[in-house]
Amino acid sequence: MIFWSTLDRSLILPLVPAIADDLDTTVAAAAGAITAHALAYAALQLLWGPLSTRWGRVRVLVLSTALAAAANLVSALAPDMTTFLLARTASGGAFAATFAAVLTYFGDMLPMRRRPAAMANLATATALGLAVGTVAAGAIGSVLEWRWIFGGFALVTALLVPLLAALPDSADRGTERILAQVTRLARNPWALGVCALVALEGVLLIGIFNLLPVALQQSGEDVFVAGLVTASFGVTVVVVSQLMKLVVGRVRPWQFLVAGGASATAAFVALAIHVSALSVLVGAALMGVAWALAHTTFQTWMTDAAADSRALGMTLFSISLMAGGALGAALGAAAIDSRAFGVLFAGAVGGAAVLGVVSAVARARYRNRDI
Repeated sequence: MIFWSTLDRSLILPLVPAIADDLDTTVAAAAGAITAHALAYAALQLLWGPLSTRWGRVRVLVLSTALAAAANLVSALAPDMTTFLLARTASGGAFAATFAAVLTYFGDMLPMRRRPAAMANLATATALGLAVGTVAAGAIGSVLEWRWIFGGFALVTALLVPLLAALPDSADRGTERILAQVTRLARNPWALGVCALVALEGVLLIGIFNLLPVALQQSGEDVFVAGLVTASFGVTVVVVSQLMKLVVGRVRPWQFLVAGGASATAAFVALAIHVSALSVLVGAALMGVAWALAHTTFQTWMTDAAADSRALGMTLFSISLMAGGALGAALGAAAIDSRAFGVLFAGAVGGAAVLGVVSAVARARYRNRDI
């Protein structure tokens, strides 16, 4: 489900110009669907988190996946930009149920020493969703209308519903009041600090990254090339996250964060200099390295920092990430309007450097609570 929910986010990335042309709107307005999707994904976790605790993970996943299938069908049939925007918002809100539930499950079921490998597998699933989504949408979009892509995705999503319903629900049903968990989290500076860092990560590696295919198409490349080179992000995440398993016991977490911050900084330097197929290929690949090294470290860190209120803590973690992604997408949409991608990428250089330095220093000072 992590793979499939990520695919929902990535399918639109190379299709924005085609959607804008078909729905008779601007590219910036069509790109607003990316921002709306991310905002709904962030906000609706406030609903799905408590519901998954009370109802159980499987019941929530069945309901949310059915809603996502319906939302994608409406996306495929949308007669105008308003309908399409509402449908993409609904899809993001439906798939908001997925990510935090999986993170919470890993945190509950695995000891601290086994979590980094599990988080690496999670990063791999996310990366495959990004890579497959951008390449497949770019390839199919070059020969078929974009509506077929969303229609096909809706059909397969609907087929997943009975498969999910057949799964055993192994999650415990929580009885503690949400207010008590919120109060405990509000008094936890480490958990709040991790969420702040993850929000900045979301701005850079989700929000701004999502606009790379649009930036490349504005430079003159076609939809297939834009999707293909952007998919280097997913390829490097898969490779690096699996390699991490071989060294995770010998490399300190803060060292992963240093390397991740350096990779993100180098990525945006390449993009700030010039936007081309080669620079996007290199930049997306380096961003994938940053995601594999830094994000998996943040995930593992948060499962420990919020150990006494893990379900809500992981929900807040995911909300922070996607809220940052929504902000980054909004900045990207503004850059589309003014064709100011150089300024956007130059600012991202500074943000990536700050992320690497601050997160590494903070993680070096942190002492694990769980074992």
